[in-house]
Amino acid sequence: MDKKEALREIKEIIAMQEAAIQKHNDKLVSAYENTREVIRSGQHSSWDGDNGESLTLSDNEIAQIQKYITSSSFISAWYHLAGEKQNRDKAAHSCATLISSLGPNPEEVMRKYIETEQLWRRVIKQSGASPRKISLVAVILLLLIVGAIALVIL
Repeated sequence: MDKKEALREIKEIIAMQEAAIQKHNDKLVSAYENTREVIRSGQHSSWDGDNGESLTLSDNEIAQIQKYITSSSFISAWYHLAGEKQNRDKAAHSCATLISSLGPNPEEVMRKYIETEQLWRRVIKQSGASPRKISLVAVILLLLIVGAIALVIL
């Protein structure tokens, strides 16, 4: 998969994830909407490749990566709080794999992802929107994400 295809895939996944988030209860949607820009603005504006050198990603490409980590890690945090650790791991792995295909060091991607997910868990808990049980929408979303990544990789 080339860079253009990966970025297109990221854009499509972000749209699916944000649409799925909007279908949840008002507390959860509010927590996401009120916090996502703060999280994005606090994320790193540069990414290092496997060799430690800074990658040449445009501002738009970096913004797409940040949006993807923000929405995907929110979903991962939701799964974590719902006790669905396997689904959380799948979502995290799919996101990190696709972003790493653009050149960033996979360890750095996963570290940033986990930091963002931990922040989302705190936000969700503090907003009183912690899940009681996993919803059908979340399962469908995960299947769509994993399926999309599998198609891209194959």
